[in-house]
Amino acid sequence: MPSIVHETVIDLFRKRPTLAATLIREQGVALATHDEVRLESESLADCKPAEYRADAVIVHRAESKPVLGVIVEVQLRPDEDKRWSWPVYLATLRARLQCDTALLVMCLSSKTARACATPIDMGHPGWTLAPLVMGPDHLPRITDVAQAIAEPELAALSVVAHGRDPGPAGQEAMDVFYKAAPLMADGLGKTYADVVLALLPKVAARKFMEGLMALGTDEYKSDYVRQWVAEGKAEGKAEDIVLAFRTRGIYVSPEAERRILECSDVYQLSAWFPKSITADSVEELFDSE
Repeated sequence: MPSIVHETVIDLFRKRPTLAATLIREQGVALATHDEVRLESESLADCKPAEYRADAVIVHRAESKPVLGVIVEVQLRPDEDKRWSWPVYLATLRARLQCDTALLVMCLSSKTARACATPIDMGHPGWTLAPLVMGPDHLPRITDVAQAIAEPELAALSVVAHGRDPGPAGQEAMDVFYKAAPLMADGLGKTYADVVLALLPKVAARKFMEGLMALGTDEYKSDYVRQWVAEGKAEGKAEDIVLAFRTRGIYVSPEAERRILECSDVYQLSAWFPKSITADSVEELFDSE
């Protein structure tokens, strides 16, 4: 079953199919002239009973005729089986549309991107499939607020790819998103703030969240963000409780530490904390429940 992270990434393409073309151009590939871009069925059935299903299929059309079919796949980790199924995806879609096809693979780690970019030798002379792979090292860093407003999905991916960089480049990617988000159409700033939080590593996500909170507005405090903040508060309180016992020289068993750190109830943790300063043992903490 696809993970939440996997579905979060592919949903960017479902919301804005033109994103695939933007990223393909980043690979230096020229696209056929077209006047329409739309999603199509991800089902890639062949003549056998088995069915192949891609993550997303996007078709570019000119005068209502298909001129390019793009298969978008999200890979969170290397998968050798894909080296057998991806050529089937392309060949089946090519036969269905009777036009050129391309494979775009989205990866959230550089290691996975390198693995997915390995050419696939089809065994036939001159026939080698080289997937178009977009990993953190390939995604463009958006530095222009106007572009971020016009292409909010790309702006979100920019933060996901570069926001993990603790230096100026990462901060600039976040700052551009902060400025553009309130101006994004249809409330997408709020939606994609959630996307960025879901996809960034923990440390970078906390930094991003602190930047949003510094704006002094409730605009970005969706249910996801509120839950994220609550979990962050709970985590901080839990760590303080364990630290208080240890500072006082009171032994905290691995089981007790796990029970405290895994507690996500902010109210329970708030009740425990004063006792962690006065109790003679960790067991007294749990006896008070």
